[in-house]
Amino acid sequence: MYVVSYFTDADEALHLAYSHDGEEFAAVNDGRPVLRGTVGTGRLRDPFIGVGPDGLFHLLATDGWTSPCIVHATSTDLLTWSPQELVPVMAGVEGAHNAWAPEFFLDRATGLYHLIWSSVVEAGSTAEGRDYEHIGQDHRIWHCSTEDFRTFSAPSLFFDPGHSVIDATVREADGGGFLMAFKDERGTNDLATTHKDIHLIAFDAPGGPYDSSVGPVTPSLVEGPSIFRRDDELVMIYDHFLEGKYGAARSKDGAVWEPVDLALPPGMRHASVLETPLPASLRASLPTR
Repeated sequence: MYVVSYFTDADEALHLAYSHDGEEFAAVNDGRPVLRGTVGTGRLRDPFIGVGPDGLFHLLATDGWTSPCIVHATSTDLLTWSPQELVPVMAGVEGAHNAWAPEFFLDRATGLYHLIWSSVVEAGSTAEGRDYEHIGQDHRIWHCSTEDFRTFSAPSLFFDPGHSVIDATVREADGGGFLMAFKDERGTNDLATTHKDIHLIAFDAPGGPYDSSVGPVTPSLVEGPSIFRRDDELVMIYDHFLEGKYGAARSKDGAVWEPVDLALPPGMRHASVLETPLPASLRASLPTR
């Protein structure tokens, strides 16, 4: 089974959708949110769900445009969630303006879970007065690690290609190591722009060294990639954020990608795909077919 977590422009809260085949996705709760933000800005943007060391589902989300914290909560069934908390992932980093699109992945070699997110860091400046929603800023990918999601290491740079990048997502590669997709954030938010597309890069251990990047593997003006396995291929979904639609591509080897059609919920923004058996309570809440 596949569960998609996402938000919408109309409702910056946690929405869920599910699929049996990784091709047709149906919204949970008739498309209404299953969780709203209760801390920080009250927003849950870019929601990501993964399974933690305790076997619980762990939610990470962006706390608005200019918060240096991320939102964290846990659940046994994807419907009922623990009290939300703000994790100050950029605490102590002078000039940290934000913390966008948090995700995590497990390094099985060390047993550590690595949280990754995008931040602008400009010492001596603040986020006040900047149009983060419409004008690109100078982001890099940052990270910290944890064994238990209660204590976290100090933040540090994770990936810096020498230009602005956001929306990194990491999964284990089939042949070992990791595959990361990320958005080249250069360019402008118009349909004729260059950049604003998705690239891929491989690495053996968190923090690199990194192989040469591959891409772009998508059209321009997309963001929020998420990759999942479907049978013998990888599928990547990505958000055409100015056009109000979603795109997708598939690959046999993670290097060569071709477009593929998926049926995804309307209005979906910055989605993440979780491959998991459906909890019984969530399965019982779904409409019968």
